[in-house]
Amino acid sequence: MKKFSIYVFILILISFFSFSCHKEVTKEEHVFQIEKTDTIPPGHAQITGRIIEVEPVSSNKSSSGPCSKAPCTAKVEIEYIKYGTGFPVLSNNVIKIRFAFTLSKTTKELFPNMNESYPGLKAGDEFDALLEYSENARIGNENSDNSVYTVNGYKINK
Repeated sequence: MKKFSIYVFILILISFFSFSCHKEVTKEEHVFQIEKTDTIPPGHAQITGRIIEVEPVSSNKSSSGPCSKAPCTAKVEIEYIKYGTGFPVLSNNVIKIRFAFTLSKTTKELFPNMNESYPGLKAGDEFDALLEYSENARIGNENSDNSVYTVNGYKINK
């Protein structure tokens, strides 16, 4: 009989603590916060990066685009990243990125029909950008895993 009383007492204690520790979560309260990525398009990530090294202009004589006149590729250290859907998790924080509008200051000579302008980037500059991911879509900008990362526009951080 004594053992039965002990079991009943323990059961009552457990019930008491489980009811007193229970807190109803309302719609306004969240157990944890999830950063929403609704504003980032699929296949993209929002990054803050720092230029480590600007690669020289390609010596390909058959090319006549802006990248034949100004550098378009750089090694970038990713300092912050917010992933969109379909963007792979980076295994390395230093990646090779292609800048669609070059790393030079945008000029009418390079982009005669472009209204927007960018100041240019050099080693050590920190910037914010929307980074696009694709697999082997552009020749000449392959990372070791055959991934291609492209920036179409950026904002320099002062």
